[in-house]
Amino acid sequence: MARSSTNGSGSPEAGIDVPTATSPFARMVPSSGGIGRGTKTSERIASALVEDIISGGLGPGDRLPNEASMAERFQVGRGSVREALRLLEVHGMISLRSGPKGGPVIIAIDPRYVGRTLSLYLGLRGATVEELVQTRLILEPHVARMAAENLDEERAAAVSAALEAEQAGGEARYIDAANEFHYVLATITGNRVLDLVATALKELYTTRVVGAGIAQAAVDPSIRLEHREIGEAILRGDGDTAETLMRSHMSYYNDRIRQVAPHFPQSRLNWE
Repeated sequence: MARSSTNGSGSPEAGIDVPTATSPFARMVPSSGGIGRGTKTSERIASALVEDIISGGLGPGDRLPNEASMAERFQVGRGSVREALRLLEVHGMISLRSGPKGGPVIIAIDPRYVGRTLSLYLGLRGATVEELVQTRLILEPHVARMAAENLDEERAAAVSAALEAEQAGGEARYIDAANEFHYVLATITGNRVLDLVATALKELYTTRVVGAGIAQAAVDPSIRLEHREIGEAILRGDGDTAETLMRSHMSYYNDRIRQVAPHFPQSRLNWE
């Protein structure tokens, strides 16, 4: 990428990266839905790499080119490439591994990263656990309905496996298995936006309720039974019943949380 200077007449300033005709950035303009020149170079590199991942059908375990190759491709210094890779790492898209066989490696999308990013903005706005609960009370019943309405053989097997794991896990692993049940339902809705949002909010909530030592105290035998009833309704393809049961289940569990930790719902969603 060319670097030039200005004498105050409007030409580019010294030290500013300017896209050349051969740079991939030259094609990234707002009119085509891309990223404009006002965006930082590192962000534009990160955006281009995301497009590479999507268009190339890359997935977890696949490697991106090394820094030298990227710097040559984008015609920038390695510092800009490193900053772009750090952006992708912070957002949970890649892992930067060291060593001879290291470098940027694509990792699976993890709702924990999405939830952590949300917690930053929600915390700044003063959002509370209670508001998070209210949002999940809206989403989770619809997740159960959509899971029932989009059922196929593979998705039914996933629901059955989640139910069996929950029943067989014992007290020590019950919380993890119960959380997995909710994650599975979101995955089989057939709606990728709802899947990611619902699982991120679930992770945001679970991290706090488990970290505070409240989850185990709030669980009683009936909650395990409720998951079984919800799952069976989904396996029957009964969206109405699945939605109703999930709404009742969520309300009951949240009431249990209030009983064992009355002040917890009003706590602020801090960035963690």
